[in-house]
Amino acid sequence: MGYKYIELDCWHPSDLTPRVILNLKRRCAESGLVPIAVYGSSFGGNNNNEISKDVCHKLRMIDAARELGCHRIVATGSRRGQAGGLEAIIAVLKQIMPYAEEQGVLVCLENHTNNNLEFIEDYTSVFTVIDSPNIGVCVDTGHFEASNIELDEVIDKLHSKINHIHVKETIEKGIESFVRFGQGVTDNNTFIEKMIELRYKGYITVELAIEDKSNLIEDLTKPYLMFNRYQQQ
Repeated sequence: MGYKYIELDCWHPSDLTPRVILNLKRRCAESGLVPIAVYGSSFGGNNNNEISKDVCHKLRMIDAARELGCHRIVATGSRRGQAGGLEAIIAVLKQIMPYAEEQGVLVCLENHTNNNLEFIEDYTSVFTVIDSPNIGVCVDTGHFEASNIELDEVIDKLHSKINHIHVKETIEKGIESFVRFGQGVTDNNTFIEKMIELRYKGYITVELAIEDKSNLIEDLTKPYLMFNRYQQQ
């Protein structure tokens, strides 16, 4: 299909073991794919014990990224008001960011609808407390529009902190229902072009958020044709 880079979804506990990461690295090399990020389960914790476990989990994600030869970890929060809320996310970030800086790894906080990381104000709260060049926003275009947030507003207020992009399409603004590329309302191309004008140099991850995988090749080929023009050689 032409893809060169891959973001690895390591959501399950078994996905982050050193043995599995080594196997993923081997498989990527055999396939000619370059790992660019490790995606993991959400930030948060209801008490000190859970927060401690989450700190260790995110530290392992950082190590896994380096073992794969990449420099990004990506995660969102839990459902809004759950798992300690935004305060727990900040508590974890305070502990992991010095290590992320030492390892040269970017922490990319992804927005999701009805999530502790959803609104522009959520990110403002995080960045007010956590001052690090290694932390930023992983923009999920579809989820921002599902939360009824204009992508132009995201650019206006957060562009300097955007360090990763997930492209997806929602069926209608304000509706959390994602569809195949070309069937929704999300104008990913305009968003990307505006970010490039602002000198965005990061990656764009094509995210398939559909249950039906029967047309997987076609579903991956279409967005490649839509976004390949932005790939730097």
